[in-house]
Amino acid sequence: MATLRERITAPTHLEPPVPVGGLTFRPGSRQDLAAVHAVAVAAAAVDDPHAHPSTADFERTLSTEGLDVPRDTLVGVDADGHVQAYGIVIDVPSRVTAARVVLDGAVHPDLRGHGIGRRVFAWQVERARQRLAALDLDVPATIEVGAPQGAATLGLAAHFGFEPTRNWVDMQVVLDGRAEPDVPALPEGSVVRAATVDDIEPLRLAKNDAFRDHWGSQPMVESDWRGFLTAGKSRLDLSRVVLDADGGIAAFGIVEVDPDGFAARGRSYGYVHWVGVVRAARGRGLAPIVTDAVLQAIQADGLSAAVLHVDAENPSGAGRIYERLGFVAGEVHVTASTPL
Repeated sequence: MATLRERITAPTHLEPPVPVGGLTFRPGSRQDLAAVHAVAVAAAAVDDPHAHPSTADFERTLSTEGLDVPRDTLVGVDADGHVQAYGIVIDVPSRVTAARVVLDGAVHPDLRGHGIGRRVFAWQVERARQRLAALDLDVPATIEVGAPQGAATLGLAAHFGFEPTRNWVDMQVVLDGRAEPDVPALPEGSVVRAATVDDIEPLRLAKNDAFRDHWGSQPMVESDWRGFLTAGKSRLDLSRVVLDADGGIAAFGIVEVDPDGFAARGRSYGYVHWVGVVRAARGRGLAPIVTDAVLQAIQADGLSAAVLHVDAENPSGAGRIYERLGFVAGEVHVTASTPL
Protein backbone atom coordinates (compact mmCIF):
# COMPACT_ATOMS: atom_id res chain seq x y z
CA MET A 1 0.00 0.00 0.00
CA ALA A 2 1.27 3.50 -0.81
CA THR A 3 1.44 6.28 1.75
CA LEU A 4 -1.53 8.59 2.28
CA ARG A 5 0.39 11.40 0.60
CA GLU A 6 0.74 9.21 -2.48
CA ARG A 7 -2.80 7.78 -2.40
CA ILE A 8 -4.96 10.81 -1.71
CA THR A 9 -5.67 13.70 -4.04
CA ALA A 10 -6.52 16.94 -2.28
CA PRO A 11 -6.77 20.61 -3.26
CA THR A 12 -3.62 22.63 -2.67
CA HIS A 13 -5.72 25.63 -1.64
CA LEU A 14 -9.21 25.61 -0.15
CA GLU A 15 -11.45 28.66 -0.16
CA PRO A 16 -14.59 29.00 2.00
CA PRO A 17 -17.80 27.99 0.20
CA VAL A 18 -19.62 30.56 -1.93
CA PRO A 19 -22.58 32.23 -0.17
CA VAL A 20 -25.85 30.32 0.00
CA GLY A 21 -29.13 30.61 1.91
CA GLY A 22 -28.35 34.13 3.06
CA LEU A 23 -25.06 33.08 4.69
CA THR A 24 -21.48 33.93 3.85
CA PHE A 25 -18.63 31.75 5.07
CA ARG A 26 -15.33 32.48 6.76
CA PRO A 27 -12.76 30.64 8.86
CA GLY A 28 -13.79 30.13 12.46
CA SER A 29 -11.95 31.40 15.51
CA ARG A 30 -11.97 30.81 19.24
CA GLN A 31 -14.03 34.00 19.56
CA ASP A 32 -16.86 32.16 17.76
CA LEU A 33 -17.04 29.50 20.48
CA ALA A 34 -20.18 30.78 22.22
CA ALA A 35 -22.02 31.32 18.92
CA VAL A 36 -21.03 27.89 17.60
CA HIS A 37 -22.17 26.32 20.85
CA ALA A 38 -25.56 28.06 20.51
CA VAL A 39 -26.03 26.61 17.01
CA ALA A 40 -25.07 23.14 18.26
CA VAL A 41 -27.61 23.36 21.11
CA ALA A 42 -30.39 24.48 18.75
CA ALA A 43 -29.55 21.67 16.31
CA ALA A 44 -29.41 19.03 19.06
CA ALA A 45 -32.89 20.02 20.24
CA VAL A 46 -34.16 18.81 16.86
CA ASP A 47 -31.71 16.04 15.94
CA ASP A 48 -30.82 14.54 19.32
CA PRO A 49 -33.23 15.80 22.01
CA HIS A 50 -31.59 13.85 24.85
CA ALA A 51 -28.25 15.53 24.18
CA HIS A 52 -27.04 18.96 25.19
CA PRO A 53 -23.63 19.86 23.71
CA SER A 54 -21.44 21.59 26.26
CA THR A 55 -19.09 24.52 25.85
CA ALA A 56 -16.42 22.32 27.44
CA ASP A 57 -16.78 19.84 24.56
CA PHE A 58 -16.05 22.56 22.01
CA GLU A 59 -13.19 23.97 24.03
CA ARG A 60 -11.73 20.49 24.18
CA THR A 61 -12.23 19.93 20.45
CA LEU A 62 -10.53 23.19 19.52
CA SER A 63 -7.63 22.19 21.78
CA THR A 64 -7.10 18.86 20.00
CA GLU A 65 -3.40 18.39 19.39
CA GLY A 66 -2.57 19.58 15.88
CA LEU A 67 -5.93 21.22 15.16
CA ASP A 68 -5.41 24.47 13.22
CA VAL A 69 -8.45 26.56 14.18
CA PRO A 70 -8.39 29.04 11.25
CA ARG A 71 -7.89 26.25 8.70
CA ASP A 72 -9.91 23.44 10.29
CA THR A 73 -13.05 25.37 11.24
CA LEU A 74 -15.66 27.17 9.17
CA VAL A 75 -18.63 29.33 10.15
CA GLY A 76 -21.59 30.60 8.16
CA VAL A 77 -22.79 34.04 9.20
CA ASP A 78 -25.95 35.94 8.31
CA ALA A 79 -26.25 39.56 7.19
CA ASP A 80 -26.06 40.70 10.82
CA GLY A 81 -22.86 38.75 11.43
CA HIS A 82 -24.52 36.06 13.57
CA VAL A 83 -23.14 32.52 13.26
CA GLN A 84 -25.86 30.21 11.90
CA ALA A 85 -23.78 27.22 10.77
CA TYR A 86 -20.39 25.70 11.48
CA GLY A 87 -18.08 22.89 10.49
CA ILE A 88 -15.04 21.51 12.32
CA VAL A 89 -12.51 19.06 10.87
CA ILE A 90 -10.80 17.01 13.59
CA ASP A 91 -7.69 15.13 12.50
CA VAL A 92 -7.30 12.48 15.22
CA PRO A 93 -3.65 12.96 16.27
CA SER A 94 -2.87 9.32 17.07
CA ARG A 95 -2.33 7.17 13.97
CA VAL A 96 -0.77 3.90 15.11
CA THR A 97 -2.88 1.55 12.98
CA ALA A 98 -5.13 3.97 11.06
CA ALA A 99 -5.65 7.65 10.28
CA ARG A 100 -9.06 9.13 11.05
CA VAL A 101 -10.59 12.53 10.46
CA VAL A 102 -13.87 13.24 12.25
CA LEU A 103 -16.31 15.88 10.99
CA ASP A 104 -18.51 17.89 13.34
CA GLY A 105 -20.97 20.53 12.24
CA ALA A 106 -24.53 21.83 12.24
CA VAL A 107 -26.89 24.30 10.61
CA HIS A 108 -29.42 26.18 12.72
CA PRO A 109 -32.80 24.43 12.26
CA ASP A 110 -34.45 27.68 11.12
CA LEU A 111 -32.17 27.84 8.07
CA ARG A 112 -32.24 24.26 6.87
CA GLY A 113 -33.36 23.28 3.41
CA HIS A 114 -31.33 25.94 1.56
CA GLY A 115 -28.22 23.91 0.73
CA ILE A 116 -26.13 25.32 3.59
CA GLY A 117 -25.32 21.95 5.11
CA ARG A 118 -24.24 20.57 1.76
CA ARG A 119 -21.81 23.45 1.22
CA VAL A 120 -20.34 23.08 4.70
CA PHE A 121 -20.01 19.30 4.40
CA ALA A 122 -18.33 19.53 0.99
CA TRP A 123 -15.80 21.97 2.42
CA GLN A 124 -15.16 19.67 5.39
CA VAL A 125 -14.51 16.67 3.17
CA GLU A 126 -12.00 18.59 1.09
CA ARG A 127 -10.24 19.89 4.21
CA ALA A 128 -10.17 16.34 5.61
CA ARG A 129 -8.55 15.14 2.40
CA GLN A 130 -5.94 17.88 2.75
CA ARG A 131 -5.12 16.77 6.27
CA LEU A 132 -4.80 13.12 5.30
CA ALA A 133 -2.86 13.82 2.11
CA ALA A 134 -0.17 15.52 4.19
CA LEU A 135 0.73 12.27 5.96
CA ASP A 136 3.61 10.04 4.93
CA LEU A 137 1.99 7.01 6.53
CA ASP A 138 1.12 3.65 5.02
CA VAL A 139 -2.07 3.01 7.00
CA PRO A 140 -5.81 2.81 6.25
CA ALA A 141 -7.61 6.15 6.40
CA THR A 142 -11.22 7.20 6.89
CA ILE A 143 -13.31 10.34 7.15
CA GLU A 144 -16.11 9.88 9.70
CA VAL A 145 -19.25 11.58 10.93
CA GLY A 146 -21.60 10.59 13.73
CA ALA A 147 -25.29 11.30 14.34
CA PRO A 148 -28.42 9.74 15.83
CA GLN A 149 -30.05 7.10 13.67
CA GLY A 150 -32.38 8.82 11.18
CA ALA A 151 -30.78 12.27 11.56
CA ALA A 152 -30.50 14.49 8.50
CA THR A 153 -26.71 14.50 8.89
CA LEU A 154 -26.55 10.83 7.91
CA GLY A 155 -28.58 11.48 4.79
CA LEU A 156 -26.23 14.31 3.87
CA ALA A 157 -23.23 12.08 4.48
CA ALA A 158 -24.73 9.38 2.26
CA HIS A 159 -24.93 11.94 -0.55
CA PHE A 160 -21.13 12.21 -0.29
CA GLY A 161 -20.61 8.44 -0.34
CA PHE A 162 -20.41 7.82 3.41
CA GLU A 163 -21.84 4.52 4.61
CA PRO A 164 -22.88 3.40 8.12
CA THR A 165 -20.01 1.51 9.71
CA ARG A 166 -20.83 1.27 13.43
CA ASN A 167 -23.75 1.64 15.82
CA TRP A 168 -23.55 2.97 19.38
CA VAL A 169 -26.36 2.32 21.84
CA ASP A 170 -27.41 5.01 24.32
CA MET A 171 -27.98 3.26 27.67
CA GLN A 172 -29.37 4.70 30.91
CA VAL A 173 -29.95 3.36 34.41
CA VAL A 174 -32.17 5.15 36.92
CA LEU A 175 -30.42 4.69 40.23
CA ASP A 176 -33.28 5.22 42.66
CA GLY A 177 -34.77 1.82 43.34
CA ARG A 178 -32.17 -0.02 41.26
CA ALA A 179 -32.17 -3.71 42.11
CA GLU A 180 -29.10 -4.98 43.94
CA PRO A 181 -26.86 -6.27 41.13
CA ASP A 182 -25.04 -9.59 41.21
CA VAL A 183 -21.46 -8.34 41.06
CA PRO A 184 -18.44 -10.65 41.30
CA ALA A 185 -16.28 -10.49 44.40
CA LEU A 186 -13.25 -8.24 44.20
CA PRO A 187 -10.17 -10.40 43.57
CA GLU A 188 -7.91 -10.85 46.57
CA GLY A 189 -5.31 -8.12 46.81
CA SER A 190 -7.25 -5.70 44.57
CA VAL A 191 -8.56 -2.32 45.74
CA VAL A 192 -11.31 -0.02 44.40
CA ARG A 193 -10.91 3.70 45.01
CA ALA A 194 -11.73 7.11 43.54
CA ALA A 195 -9.47 8.36 40.76
CA THR A 196 -7.16 11.32 41.45
CA VAL A 197 -5.11 13.74 39.37
CA ASP A 198 -2.09 11.54 40.04
CA ASP A 199 -3.86 8.80 38.08
CA ILE A 200 -4.24 10.81 34.86
CA GLU A 201 -1.19 9.43 33.07
CA PRO A 202 -1.55 5.84 34.41
CA LEU A 203 -5.19 6.01 33.31
CA ARG A 204 -4.13 7.02 29.81
CA LEU A 205 -1.84 4.03 29.56
CA ALA A 206 -4.58 1.76 30.92
CA LYS A 207 -7.16 3.19 28.49
CA ASN A 208 -4.84 2.74 25.52
CA ASP A 209 -4.21 -0.88 26.48
CA ALA A 210 -7.85 -1.69 27.26
CA PHE A 211 -9.19 -0.22 24.02
CA ARG A 212 -6.52 -1.25 21.54
CA ASP A 213 -8.71 -4.06 20.17
CA HIS A 214 -11.87 -1.89 20.04
CA TRP A 215 -13.22 -0.66 16.73
CA GLY A 216 -11.90 2.73 15.63
CA SER A 217 -9.78 3.22 18.74
CA GLN A 218 -6.33 4.75 18.54
CA PRO A 219 -4.06 5.48 21.52
CA MET A 220 -4.85 8.78 23.24
CA VAL A 221 -2.02 11.31 23.17
CA GLU A 222 -1.03 12.83 26.50
CA SER A 223 -2.24 16.38 25.87
CA ASP A 224 -5.70 15.37 24.67
CA TRP A 225 -6.18 12.86 27.49
CA ARG A 226 -5.18 15.41 30.12
CA GLY A 227 -7.58 17.85 28.49
CA PHE A 228 -10.44 15.37 28.92
CA LEU A 229 -9.70 14.64 32.56
CA THR A 230 -9.09 18.24 33.65
CA ALA A 231 -12.09 19.77 31.85
CA GLY A 232 -14.73 21.49 33.96
CA LYS A 233 -17.21 18.64 33.67
CA SER A 234 -14.71 15.89 34.44
CA ARG A 235 -15.43 14.23 37.81
CA LEU A 236 -12.44 12.24 38.95
CA ASP A 237 -14.02 12.09 42.40
CA LEU A 238 -16.87 10.01 40.92
CA SER A 239 -14.58 8.01 38.65
CA ARG A 240 -13.22 4.74 39.97
CA VAL A 241 -10.11 2.62 39.46
CA VAL A 242 -9.41 -0.96 40.44
CA LEU A 243 -5.81 -1.45 41.52
CA ASP A 244 -4.24 -4.88 41.32
CA ALA A 245 -2.05 -6.35 44.02
CA ASP A 246 0.98 -4.51 42.61
CA GLY A 247 -0.80 -1.14 42.71
CA GLY A 248 -1.24 -0.84 38.94
CA ILE A 249 -4.55 0.16 37.35
CA ALA A 250 -6.36 -2.96 36.22
CA ALA A 251 -9.78 -1.41 35.46
CA PHE A 252 -11.35 2.03 35.40
CA GLY A 253 -14.58 3.95 34.91
CA ILE A 254 -14.39 7.66 33.98
CA VAL A 255 -17.30 9.99 34.79
CA GLU A 256 -18.35 13.42 33.54
CA VAL A 257 -21.19 15.57 34.87
CA ASP A 258 -22.69 18.50 32.96
CA PRO A 259 -25.63 20.09 34.81
CA ASP A 260 -26.55 22.05 31.68
CA GLY A 261 -27.53 18.74 30.08
CA PHE A 262 -29.92 17.60 32.80
CA ALA A 263 -33.02 19.25 31.30
CA ALA A 264 -32.60 17.40 27.98
CA ARG A 265 -32.91 14.05 29.78
CA GLY A 266 -35.39 15.22 32.36
CA ARG A 267 -33.18 14.18 35.25
CA SER A 268 -29.73 14.67 36.74
CA TYR A 269 -27.14 12.13 35.63
CA GLY A 270 -23.50 11.22 35.41
CA TYR A 271 -22.08 10.31 32.02
CA VAL A 272 -19.79 7.27 32.11
CA HIS A 273 -17.41 8.14 29.31
CA TRP A 274 -15.11 5.13 29.50
CA VAL A 275 -15.13 1.76 31.22
CA GLY A 276 -12.14 -0.43 30.55
CA VAL A 277 -10.13 -3.40 31.77
CA VAL A 278 -6.50 -3.80 30.79
CA ARG A 279 -5.91 -6.88 28.71
CA ALA A 280 -3.85 -8.73 31.33
CA ALA A 281 -6.68 -8.41 33.87
CA ARG A 282 -9.57 -9.60 31.70
CA GLY A 283 -11.64 -12.55 32.83
CA ARG A 284 -11.69 -11.54 36.51
CA GLY A 285 -15.06 -9.80 36.54
CA LEU A 286 -13.54 -6.35 36.91
CA ALA A 287 -15.82 -4.61 34.38
CA PRO A 288 -19.02 -5.06 36.43
CA ILE A 289 -17.09 -4.38 39.66
CA VAL A 290 -15.74 -1.02 38.53
CA THR A 291 -18.98 -0.03 36.79
CA ASP A 292 -21.05 -0.78 39.89
CA ALA A 293 -18.58 1.23 41.99
CA VAL A 294 -19.04 4.16 39.60
CA LEU A 295 -22.84 3.89 39.82
CA GLN A 296 -22.68 3.90 43.61
CA ALA A 297 -20.51 7.03 43.53
CA ILE A 298 -22.88 8.79 41.12
CA GLN A 299 -25.88 7.96 43.29
CA ALA A 300 -24.10 9.04 46.48
CA ASP A 301 -23.44 12.40 44.81
CA GLY A 302 -27.19 12.93 44.55
CA LEU A 303 -27.53 12.26 40.83
CA SER A 304 -30.52 10.21 39.76
CA ALA A 305 -29.17 8.31 36.75
CA ALA A 306 -26.12 7.21 34.81
CA VAL A 307 -25.74 7.27 31.03
CA LEU A 308 -23.23 5.72 28.66
CA HIS A 309 -22.84 4.77 25.02
CA VAL A 310 -21.69 1.30 24.07
CA ASP A 311 -20.50 -0.14 20.79
CA ALA A 312 -23.28 -2.47 19.61
CA GLU A 313 -20.57 -4.91 18.51
CA ASN A 314 -18.26 -4.47 21.51
CA PRO A 315 -15.91 -7.49 21.53
CA SER A 316 -16.12 -7.91 25.31
CA GLY A 317 -19.93 -8.07 25.41
CA ALA A 318 -20.11 -4.84 27.43
CA GLY A 319 -23.77 -4.25 26.57
CA ARG A 320 -24.80 -7.44 28.40
CA ILE A 321 -22.75 -6.42 31.43
CA TYR A 322 -24.48 -3.04 31.57
CA GLU A 323 -27.92 -4.62 31.23
CA ARG A 324 -27.19 -6.83 34.24
CA LEU A 325 -26.35 -3.68 36.19
CA GLY A 326 -29.72 -2.14 35.34
CA PHE A 327 -28.97 -0.14 32.20
CA VAL A 328 -31.72 0.01 29.58
CA ALA A 329 -30.96 0.45 25.88
CA GLY A 330 -32.35 3.52 24.13
CA GLU A 331 -31.53 5.44 20.99
CA VAL A 332 -28.89 4.33 18.51
CA HIS A 333 -26.16 6.64 17.22
CA VAL A 334 -24.44 5.83 13.95
CA THR A 335 -20.92 6.39 12.70
CA ALA A 336 -20.81 6.76 8.92
CA SER A 337 -17.51 6.85 7.09
CA THR A 338 -15.77 6.78 3.77
CA PRO A 339 -12.38 5.08 3.27
CA LEU A 340 -9.53 6.72 1.41
